[in-house]
This record gives sequence, C-alpha cells and structure tokens, in this order.
Amino acid sequence: MSELMDLCQKLVGFDSVENNTSAVFDFMQAYLQKAGFAVELIYGTSEDGQKTLPALYASIGQGQKHLLFSGHLDVVSAGDESKWRFPPFAAEIADGVLYGRGIADMKGGVAAFVSAAIDMVKTHKFNGKISLLLASDEETATVETTKKALQVLAQRGEKFDFSLVGEPSNPNKLGEEIKIGRRGDVVLNITSFGTQGHTAYPHLADNPIHHLVELLIKLKNHKFDDGNEFFGPSSLQMTTIDVGNKASNVVPEKAFAQLDVRFNSEQNSQKIISLVQKYMAETEGKFELKADVVGESFLSPKDENVQKLCDIITAVCGITPEYSTSGGTSDARFVAKYCPVVEFGLTNATIHKVNECEKTENIEKLKLIYEKFLQSFFLL
Repeated sequence: MSELMDLCQKLVGFDSVENNTSAVFDFMQAYLQKAGFAVELIYGTSEDGQKTLPALYASIGQGQKHLLFSGHLDVVSAGDESKWRFPPFAAEIADGVLYGRGIADMKGGVAAFVSAAIDMVKTHKFNGKISLLLASDEETATVETTKKALQVLAQRGEKFDFSLVGEPSNPNKLGEEIKIGRRGDVVLNITSFGTQGHTAYPHLADNPIHHLVELLIKLKNHKFDDGNEFFGPSSLQMTTIDVGNKASNVVPEKAFAQLDVRFNSEQNSQKIISLVQKYMAETEGKFELKADVVGESFLSPKDENVQKLCDIITAVCGITPEYSTSGGTSDARFVAKYCPVVEFGLTNATIHKVNECEKTENIEKLKLIYEKFLQSFFLL
C-alpha cells in the first residue's frame, strides 16, 4: 500500500464529526512536523462567544512566492451506520475504491496535497513557501475557523500569491471542473407584525399574514439579474412560512418567513438587503428584517496559474476541465479576500451520503496533479 493510501485511511479513521477534530489535528500536527513543517493551532471564537475552535496552520520554505492550500478535517455525520457497506470510519478498500465518511469531502484531498508537498520538498530545492490551512468547522461553521485564522495571519503580515482549495470539485469524473468562483448566500428572516383579533371582526384586527404574503409575492416576482458568463441568474427561494396559529377564528399577532438568496457576482449581500428593505417600505404593514450573510460571491481571475492547473489536469486525466461556479458555499469565499483562489479536488457524487467513497486511482492522480502544479508554480 502506498504512503498516500495509508494516510487517507488514517485520516478517515478519525470520527471528526461536528468539530470533534482534536484527535485528527493532533495526528496531522505530528505528521507535518515530522516532515519538516512548522505547525501551529490558531484559535477563533464564535460571534456569541460561546465556542472556541482551532484551525491548523502549517508552513515550509522561506522564499517570497507563497502558495496556500486550504481544506478541512471535520466531516458530517455518518447517519445510519447499518446502511453502510463497511463501517464509515473503517476506511476499507474494496475493488479499488476507498469507503469512508470524509474520504471525498475532503480528507482524500488533504492527504493528496500533504503527500504531494512532502514529496516535492524531499526531491526539489525550491525558493518559496508552501502553507496549509485546515479548518475544524467547515461543515458546521460554528466559529468559521478559516476566516478567523486568515484574519490573524493577515495581521502578522502573511501574504499569499495563490490558493488551492481541495474541495471535491468534480461531479463524476476527476478532471471535469475547476471551480473559479462561488455564489454568495444571504438568509433573510422577515417578521410581519399586526393586531390580533377575531376573524368575524376583521376591521378590529390587522392581519400580518396578508401583509407578509403581499411582500413575498413582490420578492418572488423580482428579477435580480440574468447571470453572466460564469454564473446563472441569482435565485430567491422561500424556505419556510410560520405563524403558529392553531385557532381558525383568530387573526394572529405576527407571521414569519425565511428566504434564502443565492446570488452571483452581479450582486452583493448589501444590494439584496437594501432591495428587501425597499419592498418592505413600499408594502402595507410593519416588518422586521434580520439578515444572515453566509458569504459573498466571488470570481477569481483566469490567470496563468489557473491555466497551468488546467493544462496539468488535462495531461493527467485526459480531459479538459470546465470552469465552474456551481455548488453552495465553501471556505474559498474567505480565502478570496486575500488572494486568487480556485477549487480542485476529488469527485462529489457520494459526499454527505451513505457509502461515501472514492477510487484510489483518483486519489493517486490528484496527488500527481498537485505535485506537478507545485513544481510549475515554483518553476522547478
């Protein structure tokens, strides 16, 4: 068995669900230190001050040109383990496929980059710096450890020239897509206030549901944009409407709706929030808006580094990847504030599912792609 597959199995063997990353971080810290990396844990605290979690930051090299690899070692729940072909943290290999929670999302990607970086450092002298930033809460965003760690690193004066995020970027086959951007996401919580009363005497009440429905219709019918070359149109989806009224003869005092807006690079969260506020002001009734900005949209330039990565993927996989911005949000949205960033990793057809798995051949190829890109980036 290769060292890469051994590392994959060891990483998958840690049940790092819901920020339970202490053991896998201890292992990775020791593994990287043995390979010559300087390693530290950078702690961040949640906005409510209730939770403190670390990101692992590791670096090797002294040159000015600086490449950052960003990833995460936490995973989602395995669900009903009886439905798995093998135990979800056993990391069994069968017929050239490694099964286990997190192998695709994204411990296999982390292992491939770590292995590639170690091999390159062993075999080449390079004038540059390679860093890894591994989050403990990408799946749950309890603290947003990548965001907090990047803030600390920026305060120290750390600068990055380019970043790879190892999220599983390919729908089915390795080499299909390079993600050069992501949609933004803002969650809108709208409360409509009225006056409670008897349905037989509507003139003595003020129905908040009626006002809310009128507002929601305006928002539903609003056309944000037509999208652009890399993004589809921005989309608003209603996710819940709640009143909590069990009486058929009572006009309720208030009503609530939640909406999720996924937006492209033509928009930003403040433009969307301002638009909602405008419609609220133009609609009869009293409303309250609480907006939760999950992330802003971003689009990285298709520079020479992206072209190098594309050429390497084509050479290794035999297919030319498409540039994509599909999917939800990822920690790349935080990295994009500091340097150009793209996402390229394994396949995502089985992520978050029972029997999450990845072909061992794909993991080996991903390591080769990362290693060739490192050599190209540092012009070795």
